Amino acid sequence: MLKYIFIFFIFLLVPVFVSAQVVISEVMYDIEGSDTGHEWVEVTNTSANAINIVDWKFFEEGSNHGLTLITGDANVPSGSSVILVDNSDKFFVDNSQFSGTVFDSSFSLKNIGELIIIRDADLNDINSLTYDPEIGGGGDGNSLQLISGSWSAATPTLGLASVAVESAGGSESSEISQSQNSSSLGSPSSSDDFPVEQRIFADAGVDRSVIVGADSLFEGKSLGLQKKTLEGARYIWNFGNGETKQGQNVLYYYQYPGEYVVMLNVSSGQYSASDRIIVNSYPAELVISKVDTEFVEIHNKSTRELNLSWWQLEAEGKRFIIPKDTIILSGKKLIFSFDVTGLDTSVKENMSILYPNGVTAVTFAQIKIPQKVVEIITKPPVPIAQVTQPTKETPIKEKNNSLDGGEEILQDMSQTASVISNLGEHGKSSGIYKWLLAIFVVIVISAGIIIFASSKRELGDDIEIIE
Repeated sequence: MLKYIFIFFIFLLVPVFVSAQVVISEVMYDIEGSDTGHEWVEVTNTSANAINIVDWKFFEEGSNHGLTLITGDANVPSGSSVILVDNSDKFFVDNSQFSGTVFDSSFSLKNIGELIIIRDADLNDINSLTYDPEIGGGGDGNSLQLISGSWSAATPTLGLASVAVESAGGSESSEISQSQNSSSLGSPSSSDDFPVEQRIFADAGVDRSVIVGADSLFEGKSLGLQKKTLEGARYIWNFGNGETKQGQNVLYYYQYPGEYVVMLNVSSGQYSASDRIIVNSYPAELVISKVDTEFVEIHNKSTRELNLSWWQLEAEGKRFIIPKDTIILSGKKLIFSFDVTGLDTSVKENMSILYPNGVTAVTFAQIKIPQKVVEIITKPPVPIAQVTQPTKETPIKEKNNSLDGGEEILQDMSQTASVISNLGEHGKSSGIYKWLLAIFVVIVISAGIIIFASSKRELGDDIEIIE
């Protein structure tokens, strides 16, 4: 009976013995600059067997934080290390070449030191550490590392622990070091004489020019060990302006003009690869040059050709998406007919070009040339005064009336002035020169009448009437 109890007791202790062979081997608790979200902890399987830690916990500041597998395998092989990170996105930005196993958790390591514990799924303490900032690693770029059983500050060695590992037989142990651990091909080697051969390949595409504010599709590709498309790989894009995105194919737009280096990092298990392209971002110089009931005309006024993939034309609330790889050459125009777009362009001012994300880029503005208004004032024509003809019947005058000559002269002058006055009124619109001509005529006629009257009066004085 005692034999069976002893065997049962040994059976209960086996998981503890196996689990106890996972240790905290490195701590990065204080990154240079702002360390929020950039901290990480390395744990190493020092046993002779693989251990699955997917349901394990990381205890810190009174909380048991769960572990979420991001890359790699939850079964940690013997002698391998995995990284527990506070923020996986920030971690891969900081360590883009790392391709080992990563678990995302939620913690914030204190810069003054604290107790941290690795616990199994049943919350049994597997390994614990109260790290001491006096050893080093306080914002100086170093991490705290367990090397040959003692802690010291040194340059970070992600995934390359240097701790004792139990041999397969369980009777002997060996120490893994940076040159022996191959869990991360992206980490530095202890020797520069034997470069690591690339096992997978990444392709970020070709250099390109994009438009400020317009989404562009970045398509990543990768090849595996057999030079075939890599399945299940992790793609991380760094757009060279502080922003990153994850995914094999992503849409991205730049807010400002410039020339950017775009990096693509691909990781699959313990292998990683990277590629880079140059992206030139510049403002769009597109205008809607003409809107007709039958078509819409777009003009590229820039010195570069533009790719209008997924741009949109909008009119009266209806949109037409421009197909992928529609190119408009530098200084050239494109015409989209009504038969293709189906847009109602009867109201020209409602025609717009939209970015692929639906934001308005250009609106049609019809140029209206102001017309000069000339006011024409019309006046009724001035009637021509009729000149009355004197009657043929003349009044009978006595021959001896010496005043007749003077009266006739005054009457003739009056009629002449009346005629000239009527002519003058009729000729007002002809100009001032007609007035001068009229005055000259009046003066000549008046002088003639005066001379004629004077000669007649002298002739009358010489005639004597005999009764």
